[in-house]
Amino acid sequence: MNHPHPATMVQQLARRFSGEAPAVTPCAYRVPVSHYTDPGRFAAEHRQLFLRKPQILAHESQIAEPGDALVYDWLGLPLITLRNREGEIGTFMNVCRHRGMRLLQDEGQTCVRSLVCPYHQWTYGLDGTLRNVPRAESFSELDTSANGLVPVATAVRNGLIWVQAEGKMDIDTHLAGLGEDFDYFQLGDFKFCQQSIRTIPANWKLIQDAFLDGYHVTRLHKNTVGPFFPDALAESEFIGDHLRNAVARNEIEEAVGIAEPELRKLSDLKRRVTLSYTTFPNAVLVFQPDYTSIIKLFPLNPGETVFVHTMLTPQLPESEEQRDHFRRSFKLIDEGVFAAEDAFVAAGAQRGLASGANESLLFGGLEEAAVRFHQLIQRELVAG
Repeated sequence: MNHPHPATMVQQLARRFSGEAPAVTPCAYRVPVSHYTDPGRFAAEHRQLFLRKPQILAHESQIAEPGDALVYDWLGLPLITLRNREGEIGTFMNVCRHRGMRLLQDEGQTCVRSLVCPYHQWTYGLDGTLRNVPRAESFSELDTSANGLVPVATAVRNGLIWVQAEGKMDIDTHLAGLGEDFDYFQLGDFKFCQQSIRTIPANWKLIQDAFLDGYHVTRLHKNTVGPFFPDALAESEFIGDHLRNAVARNEIEEAVGIAEPELRKLSDLKRRVTLSYTTFPNAVLVFQPDYTSIIKLFPLNPGETVFVHTMLTPQLPESEEQRDHFRRSFKLIDEGVFAAEDAFVAAGAQRGLASGANESLLFGGLEEAAVRFHQLIQRELVAG
């Protein structure tokens, strides 16, 4: 790897657990409330961070066969991502080139043989080319080759489908070597299992803040996953613009005194820490012991965010016992933790911001990852 192996974070957490490494350094960092509520700020974030940067859309196993498609408006644009007959994945504007009609009406997962406009039945292939124009003789100088669907930059890395609405995508520069970690976790071999989509009445950064905060784990989640973790024992570090976060599990004590190379076995690492990756700006990948969660945040306005949670499993469940296990696991984390706890406090904070009680939000030393995240956003907006 061109950056330290994830096992280095396990070793550092074990040293902190045993008292060999220094505790967290106190700080007091404030983020103005306006950063969560101002429409102008929201518009700048949407343009710079969501339209002009690569976004994780899905895992490629979600559209495994030719004709499988995802229809979504999460970026404020009507888009279709699909697998063509050659097995390649591409993204197009969900807009007919004739009179601008939406081709596929309903958002979600579907399967299509072609894309047919319901208005005049102009027909497009799975590669976006214009294949048929009824009564074509009625159009003068119609160049069908110049009227295919408008493409949107798309790339697949480590099983993840990335899209970028504006500009030319340089996905490898964006990842900055993060793919090496994803290869370690064998992310490309995982399979789509299930997904939930909900709209949360909160600014997207309030939700992201929760995923960057090890301070709350044993408190907010005390009745769900909190008992599996010691209090506020977490580390974070940048890989490019992305944050790698490690939260120690109770089993971290087993790693005390063990050399870093001996901590690299994947199953042992996942048992001792929960590793997550915040891919800048809006996604979080959480590598649980026996599955992976991908959380994607797509802001609709300053106070509303689409929250997409996808469960990936090492293989598709084959027995009813396996299916029941993953259904229960998904329900616990999706409804019991993400919705009932993380989304709950984000929505509550959004209402609190509207009260005018605070001019800013305070972040301390145990929330360092969130501090760095906000500094990165500020850097991008100033540069833009």
